[in-house]
Order: sequence, then structure tokens, then C-alpha cells
Amino acid sequence: MNADEKEARLGYLILLPVFLTFALVIFFPTIKALLDSFSNLSLYNKQNPAFIGLKNYVGLFTNSAFWQYVVRTFVLVFLAVGLQYVLGLALALLLNEELPGLKWAKSIIMIPWVIPVAAMVVMFNWMSTPDYGLFNMILSSIGLEEMTRYWLGDKAFAFAMVVLMHVWRNMPFYAMMLYAALKAVPKIQYEAANIDGANAWQKFKHITLPNIKYPSMIVIVLHVLWTFNNFDVIYLSTGGGPVGKTEVLATQVYQMAWTNYEYGKASALGIVMMLAMLAFSTIYIKLVRSDS
Repeated sequence: MNADEKEARLGYLILLPVFLTFALVIFFPTIKALLDSFSNLSLYNKQNPAFIGLKNYVGLFTNSAFWQYVVRTFVLVFLAVGLQYVLGLALALLLNEELPGLKWAKSIIMIPWVIPVAAMVVMFNWMSTPDYGLFNMILSSIGLEEMTRYWLGDKAFAFAMVVLMHVWRNMPFYAMMLYAALKAVPKIQYEAANIDGANAWQKFKHITLPNIKYPSMIVIVLHVLWTFNNFDVIYLSTGGGPVGKTEVLATQVYQMAWTNYEYGKASALGIVMMLAMLAFSTIYIKLVRSDS
């Protein structure tokens, strides 16, 4: 055995724990969920589930409520990720100006990202209460008492509050990631643009955006996946209510598995969600790469 072979074996040996962890945490559970999705597995027949083929999948796609959850999930992802990116980029551009007094802001703005989700939900729940909540106090102070309400419990506004919580929590992550990307843009490009007489919009369009394309792709893909699969924000704040107005695919999986104990149906929905996100990630990354 030569030195190269020994080095290769050592590399495989070092990576072995990673492969084992991947297999135990991701691969085997995914295979188990896939197999369960073709059965009628539930709490009441765990010992003897029957193979039912595609019945769980047919049941999903023929259920009108399922399509409501699909639409609501994609609306949540589109609004939350879109607002997070736009506001995060605006904040990153502001921080990149290195204005006096903004140095401390780089640490302060990360507070929403690092506090626990439960603490955030408690805070927004307090701000939404009809009697002493911040939102209603502001409305009352400007003479709009008739608009006060319990915002998280109002079926017309609960979904908007869920979007707001997602944006408030994740925008700092976008800001810092994009701020780091802006710092990597060669200053000579801006200097050359200034010599050519380019205005601020032209520099942003032709220099800034192309240089932060790949960091943008990373944060967008990550947050599409995280928001699509997010469960804790909705579960802790509204529980999917009021009257199902904030119910999404992730909370429906929980409902199927841990409230109705229909493990086969929950597995089928989980597999559908996984395939949807795999398709999105593949297509989006290919589009970004082909555009470059």
C-alpha cells in the first residue's frame, strides 16, 4: 500500500462518522417515511399495518383542504422570503455606508435572530392583545380605537401577523449575510463606474447585484426551505387558527401525526413536501447558474 492509498483510507476513516450520522439522521428515517406512506399505519395498527399502495397520496391530492394548505404555504414563503430579502438588502446597504453611529447596530440587529422563537411569540402575543398591546395602543393614540383587536386571534389579520413574525425574526440574518457579500465587492469596480459617470442605480444594478448573486441564492434557498418547513412559529402563536386561517403544510403534518395519529398519511404528506423542496432547489440553482 503506497502513501496515497494510506492517505485516502485515512480520509475515508475520518469521514465515516459523518456518513454514519447522515445515514442515521436523514437517510434511514426518509426511507422509513417513504415505506410508511404506502401503508395505513396509525396508532391503532402499529403492529400490523397494511400496504395500501398510493391511497394516501390519492387522498391528499383529492382533498380540497390540502390545496388550501398548499396555497397558504406558498403565499407564506413568497411574502416572508421576499420581504426578508428586500428589507435585509436595504439594511445591508445602509450598514455598508459605514455611517457614524452604525457600528453598534451590527450587533443590535442580530437580537431578533438569536432570541428563542417562544420568546418572540410571547412578545408578539403581548403586542397583539386588545387591552394593552402595543399595536392597539398606537391605534388608540391616533384616534383609531375602532380598529383595535386581538391581532393574532383575528381571522382577517392572523396570517399577516405570522408573516410579520417571520420577517422580523429572519431579516437580520439576510442583512448580515448580504453585508458580508457587499464587503467582498471590489471597490475598483465602483471607482471605475464613478469615472464613467454612472449613477447610484446603475452601480447597484450592474455592480452590486451581480456580485451578490450567489450569496443571495444561498440565503434565499435556505429560507425558502426553512419557511416551507417551519412549524414552531405558527404552532406557538396561532396553532393553525383562527378557524384554520394560518394552517400550512408543516402544521398539517403535525396534526396528522400527533393529533389524529395517522402516521401513514403524515408520511405521505412529508414525502410530498420533501420532493417539492428538492424540485424547487434544483430548478432555482440551475436558473441562477444558467443566468451567469
